[in-house]
Amino acid sequence: MSRFNSLDLAILTHLNQNARLSSAAIARQTGVSERTITNRIKRLIESNAIQPTALINPAAFGYTLAIDIFCELEVGHQDQALQALLELPEISYIAISTGDQDLSLQALFKDSDAMHEFITHKLHQVPGMRRTRAVLIPRIIKESSRWLPPEDAFQQPDEPTPGLR
Repeated sequence: MSRFNSLDLAILTHLNQNARLSSAAIARQTGVSERTITNRIKRLIESNAIQPTALINPAAFGYTLAIDIFCELEVGHQDQALQALLELPEISYIAISTGDQDLSLQALFKDSDAMHEFITHKLHQVPGMRRTRAVLIPRIIKESSRWLPPEDAFQQPDEPTPGLR
């Protein structure tokens, strides 16, 4: 049974579109009291369903070039490689992956010269790095920060949500 219901979905949808919306504004748009909205947001934070944070727009700082990098590592070097990769400020995302690749990364750059320098002089110097494949991302259509759970992850309005008051 889901811990969240349709009101939670409405709150998440509003906050996902504009995280600066006040509880009062969300209350007006949902027809629910401001106190209920405030309590629900607090519960969403406490249950780790949402994490209030500032999202940085890389383009505002001149980082307009993004690449996905798929890495194959030497056996037994994952921890060492991860430590080295975490030190590289160009990398915005690191994930352990399965299949032919051991790691999936995303890196951001101001221009192609910076990208080339990174790939040839930084990435290939990472301990245990066996092979990489970089893919240029010409345009991001949907940021991962815009993801919302599908509606079936939320209880229907007539179903009680455990522990809610």
